[in-house]
Amino acid sequence: MVCLNLVILVTLSIVLARCHEMYDLAFVPHECIKNRAIAANYTPLGQVVRIGDLPVYEYEVPNNQNRSRMLVGVYDIYGFAYENLKQVMDQMAEQSGGFRVVMPDFYRGESANPDHTQAERQEWLARVGNWDTIVKPDLINVVDHYKNDGVREFAIFGFCWGGSVAMQVSIELADRFKASGLVHPSGVSNETAVNVQIPMYLMPAQNDADMSQYYEVLQTKFGDNCGHRRFTDMNHGFAGARGNFSDPLNRQRVDEVITTLGAFFDRNLNNSNNVHPSGILILALIISFFIARD
Repeated sequence: MVCLNLVILVTLSIVLARCHEMYDLAFVPHECIKNRAIAANYTPLGQVVRIGDLPVYEYEVPNNQNRSRMLVGVYDIYGFAYENLKQVMDQMAEQSGGFRVVMPDFYRGESANPDHTQAERQEWLARVGNWDTIVKPDLINVVDHYKNDGVREFAIFGFCWGGSVAMQVSIELADRFKASGLVHPSGVSNETAVNVQIPMYLMPAQNDADMSQYYEVLQTKFGDNCGHRRFTDMNHGFAGARGNFSDPLNRQRVDEVITTLGAFFDRNLNNSNNVHPSGILILALIISFFIARD
C-alpha cells in the first residue's frame, strides 16, 4: 500500500508539472527572445506558390525540425498589397522551435480601396472574401494540400477581417484546426463565443470592441488554454498591413503579439511530439493497479 501511494503521489506531481508547462501562457520560450525583431524596411523571406488558382505565401526556417505543424495566417482587407504581414508570417515561423507558415491570398490579387464607403467595402468583401463560397473552400484545400506534404497539425491566426475568418474556422473547421488567434479582430460578436470549438487567444486593440465577456466564455470551455490581452496603447490595425512598423513602440507591440501567439500555438500543436498529461495519468494508474494486485 505504501508503494501504491508513492506511485500515485509521483504521478500527480508529474501531471501537475506537465500541465503548468503546457498551459502557463505567461511563459515565453527562451528561443523567442533570440528571434529577430520587427523592422521598418523589410524584404520577405518566403515565396508565393499556387494551390490551384490560389496564391499562397509560404515560409519556414531552414532546417526546420517541426515540419509537421503549420500556422495559417489570414491578412486584413489590404491583402498582399503591403509587406508588413509577410514579415509577421516570417517571424511566426521562427517561434518556439519553428513552424511552417502560410498566408493564402483569398482576394487573388485584389486589395481594399481606402476611399470606398462602408457599403462599397462590404459589397467588395462579399465578392472577393465570401466565407461559404471562397474562404472556407480555400482553407480546406490548403489543409488538404499540406497534409499531403506531411503536415499533421494546423492552427490559424488573423488580423482585422482575418480575425473574423479565424473565428469562423474555430466554429466550422474545428476538425481541421487545433487553435486560433484573433489580432485586433473585426466583425466578431460576443454571441459567437459559445460556438467556438478550439482554444483561442484574443488580442484586441484599445479602440476595438470589449472582448472580456468573450474571454469569460472561452475560459468555461478551455480553462487556462485560452488567452486575452487588450493592447491599451495601440489602435486597431497596429499589427496589420498598414501598421506603423517604423514606430519603436508599435514594433515592440507587434513583437509581443508574435511571441505570445508563438508560445500559445506551441502548446497546442505538439500532440505528435509530447505525451499529454492524461496519458501519463492513465499509464500510472495501470501500473498502480498491477502493483496493488501483488
